[in-house]
Amino acid sequence: MNSFFIPSSCEAKYSSRFKISLVLIVLLITVIPFSFSHAQSCSWFPADCPSDRQLPDSAERFANPLIPAEISMEIRLHDFLTVLMQKEAGKKSWEVYQFDESAGSGYLNAERTGPLADHMRPPHDYEISFIFIVDSDSLRAWQNWQQDFLTNMQDEIKKMTTHNDYSSFASMQDLKKNRDESFRNASMLRVKIEINTADAIASSITEDFYRTGTLNISHANFASLYHNDRTDEKALFDLNQFKRCTDLAFILFGDWTLKPDGYGYYHPHYRTDKKNIDLTTVKTIPSNVVRVIDMHVEGSPRYINSFLQSMDADQLNRLIGE
Repeated sequence: MNSFFIPSSCEAKYSSRFKISLVLIVLLITVIPFSFSHAQSCSWFPADCPSDRQLPDSAERFANPLIPAEISMEIRLHDFLTVLMQKEAGKKSWEVYQFDESAGSGYLNAERTGPLADHMRPPHDYEISFIFIVDSDSLRAWQNWQQDFLTNMQDEIKKMTTHNDYSSFASMQDLKKNRDESFRNASMLRVKIEINTADAIASSITEDFYRTGTLNISHANFASLYHNDRTDEKALFDLNQFKRCTDLAFILFGDWTLKPDGYGYYHPHYRTDKKNIDLTTVKTIPSNVVRVIDMHVEGSPRYINSFLQSMDADQLNRLIGE
């Protein structure tokens, strides 16, 4: 980064920048070892560790406010999708673990004294995601490289501070980004599944992100492959920022409007009739029924294709209407 470059012949006009840079360097020396040690509490690090975003016990979910049928739906989907992902991992001798899980908030009645009546409730939404470790040897190599890089970086930062020359910092950052990208592609795959979401998009960050082709997935109404020219380790999955990996498959099951809106979002077809989603109309389909499914599969094309070729799309599609 340019802000870390301090000419060796610093003049007074650079003094404030030098103070800021020195503070940042000291922070890096102090914070990086702590962060690395903290992250190692997850045995899969530097692959993504399970998120703090998890659903509470069943009893706590009633405060949302949900109805029993919606909580049963969440539990049913959790169990079904977890078993489905475990089967996929077993076929290929991969490891799999849950990354995060969340669900939509419930609705209060007009008097705000309790949950909205069952027959008035719009479709309940739910999402869950999983990390697959597709090559344990590559993950171990990533872990070893990460530890070596950390040690070398601390030594280099001390040299920079001693010699008042920060010009190599940007190249170190580039090296880490490129190696992390390669190791991530070789080590892991991430799968996110959303049920009855209000909208779906391939990625909410579209810069350096483009469609590369279509996919032939049984029962899918839409299935495409995308590529990231510039990955971002800080991308937030829960905000649909699918930028950590170089490639992404985006798949829609069920009845969707297949022309995206002006912002690139696809919408369930039932949302075109506001009576299906308001809080005052009697609904013909209970809120705990699966109406639509969208899926993101992130990783390298090799492992994305391997996963999708063996995925039981028939079983996944049978969720719709249940």
